[in-house]
Amino acid sequence: MPPTATARSLQGVRKWLVLLVALCGLIGPVAQSPAVGQRYTPIVMSVTSGPQWFKGTDGSYSLVYELRLTNGFGTPVKISSIGVRDGDGKPLVRLAGTRLRRSLTLLADPTKPTLEVPGSTVAVAWMQLRFAHRSEIPSRIEHVLTVRPSPGLPVPRSIADVGGRAKVDLAGPVVIGPPLVGDNWVAVGSCCDGPHRRALQPVNGRLFLGQRFAVDWNGMDAEDRFVNGDPDTNAGWTFYGKPVVAVADATVVEAVDRFPEQVPNDARPVTLQEADGNYVILKIGPHQFVGYAHLQHGSVAVRAGQHVRRGDPVGALGNSGSSTGPHLHFQVMDAPSLVAANGLPFVIDRFTEVGTIPPLSAALARRLARGLPAPIDRHGAGPQVDALPLGRDVVDFP
Repeated sequence: MPPTATARSLQGVRKWLVLLVALCGLIGPVAQSPAVGQRYTPIVMSVTSGPQWFKGTDGSYSLVYELRLTNGFGTPVKISSIGVRDGDGKPLVRLAGTRLRRSLTLLADPTKPTLEVPGSTVAVAWMQLRFAHRSEIPSRIEHVLTVRPSPGLPVPRSIADVGGRAKVDLAGPVVIGPPLVGDNWVAVGSCCDGPHRRALQPVNGRLFLGQRFAVDWNGMDAEDRFVNGDPDTNAGWTFYGKPVVAVADATVVEAVDRFPEQVPNDARPVTLQEADGNYVILKIGPHQFVGYAHLQHGSVAVRAGQHVRRGDPVGALGNSGSSTGPHLHFQVMDAPSLVAANGLPFVIDRFTEVGTIPPLSAALARRLARGLPAPIDRHGAGPQVDALPLGRDVVDFP
């Protein structure tokens, strides 16, 4: 039966509606004006996990966390400043200019500082707030973010927003004993100036930062030498094979000892499963675990389910897994995994601060590789109680 005039008219309307819907899909959603009291905020702020604090060997108290910045616009947004306030609105710190740039990276490129967040992209502000006294640490924080969207958008040229509210974990750091024994140990990588701090990993559908407070331990002999032999062999490093010990009474959760040693400065590629090398994980308390990685092949002295006492042998310092030279990677975390966990702050209950070595320049690296003594700034040397050795600290353990 031929269509009636009315049916033909309805078919025409349907065709126009289909065309209109298709065009809207190409152009994108129509920007609507927010209701009264609402406004567009191109960057959405969130704190990845509860801010946590520790005391360092410099006597200051550091509050550490990550502020995630998600650009909800399809165009770049420049970050002008990040202010931090306590729960009562009292300003604590303001990051801008060079200081802000050093603290801000894209999620996918944590080594490259930036002040601009591309459209539909996530950035991370790696936050560390320092306080002279523990009593100054706030119980809550919030952030004041000032940004400049790309020109030509129906928004102000500068936008300030308050968000990223978070409750501070005031429980304090985990107190442990030393993971090594003897003198002249060097915290080559520690919180919060090394690659550990920014090793945010997407694992099992979540973002984890198990290495947030991790330390890489190297050592020197009595003459302050890292090397006493061929630096291209493990045995040439003065601290290779030294005992690694339990930091507390604990239960062994996992112990792996099947991966070969790497050759210093000529490491072969490894899989994700081999990245930690030979490792041990201990449970030292409810939701508190410690991890020792890159242990020497054949040295692991414990097995899963075993109970150990503080100071008991765990293994020996090695060079297995994703490692370019002998060292002990040590961290405290909230789950029994070196990767799928969040790092917890920790302090060592008793040790002696010897001094600090300079940043590792190419010239210093060549000097150390030749077996020459490391220069040590001994300012601030003395006993330490319940503190975390900071980057490049030289310490003696009981």
